[in-house]
Amino acid sequence: MSATNICGHTDMTYNTIKFQHIDNIAHITLARQDAGNALNFAMGEELHEVAKICRDEEDIRAVVIDAEGKIFCAGGDVMTFAAAGDDLPATLRRLLDTFHPAVSILSTMDAPVIASVQGMAAGAGLSLLSSCSFVIASEAAAFMMAYTGIGMTPDGSATYFLPRQIGMRRAEEMMVTNRRLNAQEALDWGLINQVVPAENLETVTGQLAAQLAAGPTVAYGTTRRLLLQSLDHSFSRQLEVEEEGIIAMARTRDGLHGVASFKNKSKPEFEGK
Repeated sequence: MSATNICGHTDMTYNTIKFQHIDNIAHITLARQDAGNALNFAMGEELHEVAKICRDEEDIRAVVIDAEGKIFCAGGDVMTFAAAGDDLPATLRRLLDTFHPAVSILSTMDAPVIASVQGMAAGAGLSLLSSCSFVIASEAAAFMMAYTGIGMTPDGSATYFLPRQIGMRRAEEMMVTNRRLNAQEALDWGLINQVVPAENLETVTGQLAAQLAAGPTVAYGTTRRLLLQSLDHSFSRQLEVEEEGIIAMARTRDGLHGVASFKNKSKPEFEGK
């Protein structure tokens, strides 16, 4: 991999993804379209690497994940699994030892993540988008778990996020029967946020990314983490962490500026700090 300096930090040239950081927005593009953008060792490693950049780079205030070709992500690279033979357990562990940390970082960092889905999202692809803060899909998109179709169980955070997003009944139905949802069904179920014509997907995604990149990034991340904790906490404990959260925001530049702007009847200009 070669390195060039863009936007104040070192960007790498990758083999299975493309990564750009422009105007406070990071763009992660899955780029194995000849293999349906399936997740292999290299993609897991590269997603982990760029996830760490997105978390650590203060200038990144929103992230877009999209894909080249007609398929968003076909899931794990089953041909790699088949070639592993009796070494399949070790193969899966090696893959998930990078993919899972990538998902963990992307789902809990301050900068919100938007999945922009142009086609089929199956298996790990569906798991990945379920961990994002927002999902915008084209009318041509489709969604399927697929794991049990090859005798496997879900990974990539699907069993955590899907029950929270679409409910236990529907999550189990998707995982056990491998029911395929079209974009409108996914919207109706609460799996995604918005459906747009294919020709408008990039524009609508860009508009949301720009809106988020101009917002109070630390407050966004804290809100996200509060929501993720909420089903695991008692009511009283959740009130405690809400109190801790809003007091922490009162110490941030954006929190103080936002309150002052309200008092002055002016539009706040957040810096993500």
